[in-house]
Amino acid sequence: MTSLFSIRDPLRSPARWTLLIAAASMAACGDGRTPTGPASSMPVRPNVIVLLVDTLRADALGFGGCPRDTSPKLDRWARRGVVFRQATTPAGWTRPAVVSLFTGLYPAAHGVQDKDHVLPEQAMTLAEVFRAGGYRTQAFVTNFAVHPQFGTGQGFDTFRFFDKKVDSPPDVPGKLNYVPVGAIDDEVRRFLAADDPRPFFAYIHTTDPHYPYMPPVEDLLFGTRARGRYDGEVHYTDRILGGWLDLLEQRGLLERSIVVLTSDHGEEFHEHGFTGHGVTVFEECVRVPLVLWAPGLAPGHRDALVSLTDLAPTLLEAAGLPAPRQFAPQGRSFWRLARNGDAAGGWSWAYSELVYPSKGITFAYREGPLKVLHIVEDKLNRRDASYLFDVRQDPFEQHDLGPARPDRLRRLREKMRAVRREHQTLALESERQPLDGEALDALRALGYVD
Repeated sequence: MTSLFSIRDPLRSPARWTLLIAAASMAACGDGRTPTGPASSMPVRPNVIVLLVDTLRADALGFGGCPRDTSPKLDRWARRGVVFRQATTPAGWTRPAVVSLFTGLYPAAHGVQDKDHVLPEQAMTLAEVFRAGGYRTQAFVTNFAVHPQFGTGQGFDTFRFFDKKVDSPPDVPGKLNYVPVGAIDDEVRRFLAADDPRPFFAYIHTTDPHYPYMPPVEDLLFGTRARGRYDGEVHYTDRILGGWLDLLEQRGLLERSIVVLTSDHGEEFHEHGFTGHGVTVFEECVRVPLVLWAPGLAPGHRDALVSLTDLAPTLLEAAGLPAPRQFAPQGRSFWRLARNGDAAGGWSWAYSELVYPSKGITFAYREGPLKVLHIVEDKLNRRDASYLFDVRQDPFEQHDLGPARPDRLRRLREKMRAVRREHQTLALESERQPLDGEALDALRALGYVD
């Protein structure tokens, strides 16, 4: 399995690449989709860096409400950024969530749902738009579910996949099914410290604290049970990512960069009968951290219901890079919200789903504090079950309000179905790639194949 991918023609179609460049040029002349430009203190063509920590619950971080000291460095940095306290992922496992981040499309629209699904060729990605706009595009990824064989390398000049068999240090336990964040530290630092005047778009995807929760001994601070080891992994990740943010500041890059910290999904610890993810879309699995730093952006908190699906148009607007018409996200830019506060309005609902037949099929729709969740079926033998929760009063969703408020449950469930039907009308044709034994083993080690 090759660990370094140089994607010189990410669109696989010369004619389409020419069309994209032309569209981007038209957009730059004022014919683009982006409604407003960057803040006045934003440099021309700022760097854009997405730091995605796999499997990171929002409430596993101090600034997300964790009572343990799991994230001292990121807590300090969060006080300097805009924290979206109610951010959600549109999907219950890694690949569909990341594809939504890359395309601005919800899972039913981009079609990447099951373990053998690949990003459809006709979908345009954030990396493609940045590349057409003159950016260097670089990915660092440690989770096999985002391996470029699934189409996720589309638009990246270089996609550095860290292969456990090739790139893990000799002291990493054999049971660990990914390259730990500390092992990629030097390579990421070299990229961030490189003297290259061209702006860059970087996607950095680390996999700790994903199962099997095996932090270094110095980070094993919260006990040896599953949640304690998980929190130790969060502390380990905090050390490394906090160091990257420190490096950006030391080199003066923060003055000309937009930086995002987020996750693809969370993790369940028996709040609803399971440990792990990829089974359902309760809050512990779909509420994710989201922090935004940018020149001229005043620190603060936002409670709007933003989604990872909204991130791509947000980053393009923040960078002042109009999107070509071929890039047609369903998500909406929340850059104005980041700049002006919750008074910007218009963020009253959120939607998530999991359509992974071997694990579960479940949907969720939240409007204000109320959330309806419908399980078609899952591996815990729950079938055709609907629930209604007030997630502000009951953030761990332990008290089903459905029996007491059946009319409200029914109305929200109908809205949820309407949202999914709309997504399906925009659906791209799903593409599948046969998985060989090595790919199946890698996905099985991550818990995505039984």
